[in-house]
Amino acid sequence: MALPLPEQRVHGRMVEQMRAAGVARAALQPEPGFRLGSVIPLRGADSLRRELLTFYDKHDDAFADLIIHLNEGAVFANAAIVEARMPALLLSAEALGEADPALVLDDRNRRSGLRHVRLCGLSRATLHLLLRWAYAEAVPSFGEGEDTVSLDVAFDLLEACRKFEVERLATLLRETLLESLDLPRFASVLRESHLRHLPGLKQGCMRFALHNFDQLVERPELFVKDLSELPEVVSDLFRLGRVWKDAETSAQPSRPAPAVPSTLVSDLSRLFDAAREEERDAEESRGREKRLAPDCRVVLGEDMYLAHSAILAARSDFFKAAFSSEMLERSSLMVTLHHCNDRPRRESMLALLYFLYTGKTSKINDSNALDVLSLLGAEGDAGGYLQMHDGQTLRCACEAAAKHAAGEDEDGFINLLLEADELGATRLKKWAIRMTVHHFKDLARRGDLAVLPAELLKEVFQEVAIVYDRVLPSAAKGMRWELTLLPKPEKCLENTAEALTSPDLSSSAGACGTSGCFRAALVATFEQPVRVRRIRVGVDLAKGDFDAATANDAKLQYLNTTGVWQDGNVRVVIGDRLVRDIELPEELVAPAFRLVRHQRIALGLLVFE
Repeated sequence: MALPLPEQRVHGRMVEQMRAAGVARAALQPEPGFRLGSVIPLRGADSLRRELLTFYDKHDDAFADLIIHLNEGAVFANAAIVEARMPALLLSAEALGEADPALVLDDRNRRSGLRHVRLCGLSRATLHLLLRWAYAEAVPSFGEGEDTVSLDVAFDLLEACRKFEVERLATLLRETLLESLDLPRFASVLRESHLRHLPGLKQGCMRFALHNFDQLVERPELFVKDLSELPEVVSDLFRLGRVWKDAETSAQPSRPAPAVPSTLVSDLSRLFDAAREEERDAEESRGREKRLAPDCRVVLGEDMYLAHSAILAARSDFFKAAFSSEMLERSSLMVTLHHCNDRPRRESMLALLYFLYTGKTSKINDSNALDVLSLLGAEGDAGGYLQMHDGQTLRCACEAAAKHAAGEDEDGFINLLLEADELGATRLKKWAIRMTVHHFKDLARRGDLAVLPAELLKEVFQEVAIVYDRVLPSAAKGMRWELTLLPKPEKCLENTAEALTSPDLSSSAGACGTSGCFRAALVATFEQPVRVRRIRVGVDLAKGDFDAATANDAKLQYLNTTGVWQDGNVRVVIGDRLVRDIELPEELVAPAFRLVRHQRIALGLLVFE
């Protein structure tokens, strides 16, 4: 029979007034208080965003294969990521020829095939923010504090979004700017949005003005100076204000459309697919310029996988070290993996690469879970041999798939135990051991445990000892009290409590010997041998007949295998206490125990544990 398993910015005034007027907020908006490094949350991609943003902010340009030349200098980036995320930016850039003077200014051309382009009419700060969006959808906040950008940069960024067709960033920028809008800055934002032809932002400013109309009328200095050259805007403002005051809400500026869904994961998935396509068509496409082209190779046995070094380096310290070192890997952008004893199937390596690109574990299944674990490496470090930043997520997905594959197959538990032990998958190994113990009886009877090496078999037996010890019958099961007197003349024994059984390991009984009785005993008998480590004895003063002295000097005896009462080397001394715990010198296993005392014995409590 199988054993039971033992496991198992608070919002600004504008928002509140809009809510009071019954105006719904856009469904998609950034959380208040976002700073320069903030990332719009997306379920299942948080770690991916964080790691790509850190990679862009902190890397030393060693991984760059794209240099974007501006009037203010050069900015380094990764061509595939920029092309996948903001294709219009590269399409509007001018490719530099080899004789261009700008190339002479750069002496860090350490990679073959480095691509140089020039962008006009864009500031370095704006390009920096665009690239942070491309890598990780980071949205800046606006103001004058630390880690914020000025309104001038904010408007330049909004125009750049329109020029390079970055619709989602433009919407989130607008919402973040409106979120931080206040009366002192209202007129300048409205003025710029009108002059720069940003209708969505202008609509938002108008809505803010309507909900703060009385204050603006009382303090015209807040907007007269900034809007003095734009009488048409002031006219629209007061016209809408009068209509709003008359409760004709239909004349209010319409609410701009919410942001479109994020495409970060799908864009990076396209990079993954582009690398696979390049693997399939390497011969046919050789020498031809390719979009989203991979720039590195990962070799595993006889197989080679194409990838994008920026993605791998952002997600794994192992790949980052290999691609940035002066070793062969750095010059050739090729890494060979030697840590797997058996060569995993191609499907398994692709599942791992897909996770690195997208943060998704959807390609992990019952058949490749253990292969992916072997690629990930032992569990001493959650990131494993590859030092993946989000390795724990991948490891958990693999463990779940491996458990599912084992199912309820008893043979599957043994095989999984052997593989988990070899892979250093500690958690999966512990689970396999528990399942083996759960089916221990059937597995042992068939001899299936014989395939386990000695050390692993020892671990199984240790767990068996612990689990079986835990499920041994309690000392209360089948307990029966007997009050006896030696010798046994009639009517020389007084019962002070009824004989009873106790489910909570406690019971009471007493015996008092009369004339002619030289020894009294209280016996606890069980249906089968039980293990006893401690007894608790005490005196029940409710009867008023006994005191501690009636239990002092009693001895504990147990019934040995030959049926003879044997001394347990325990002498009861309660003293002035009502109850006393007594640890046994050694663990005793017997079907019966008794406390014996000359002439009389009285116990209000007797517990065997």
